[in-house]
Amino acid sequence: MNDTTTTLDVHQCTQCGKTLFPARYFCPACGGANWRRYVAQTGTVMETTIVRHRAGAPGAAPLYLATVHTDAGPAVIACSATPLADKTRVSLMVDAAHRIVASALDTPEPSGDRYADQ
Repeated sequence: MNDTTTTLDVHQCTQCGKTLFPARYFCPACGGANWRRYVAQTGTVMETTIVRHRAGAPGAAPLYLATVHTDAGPAVIACSATPLADKTRVSLMVDAAHRIVASALDTPEPSGDRYADQ
């Protein structure tokens, strides 16, 4: 990680353990209102798409998007520098523009997630 990226934090209910992204005021599973930050470091690509034409950005390079099921539980939409195949293992970061960025991992084994406050 460098000065322009940060971890992707998801939120886990301290009452029932349900993990969500984005943050919510109340847990939809149990109604709890206390959350623990959890770092989602890795995930698996579920679906992908390429945005070739963007309003207000004629001639812009294609935008590669992926729905990623994080190892922490929630699914997120992430961009990537290159197209990713379904079932690709990826690392997840948040860039300086606050975009979730997925990068393919060299190894298929999950590196796991960890609590942010440990």
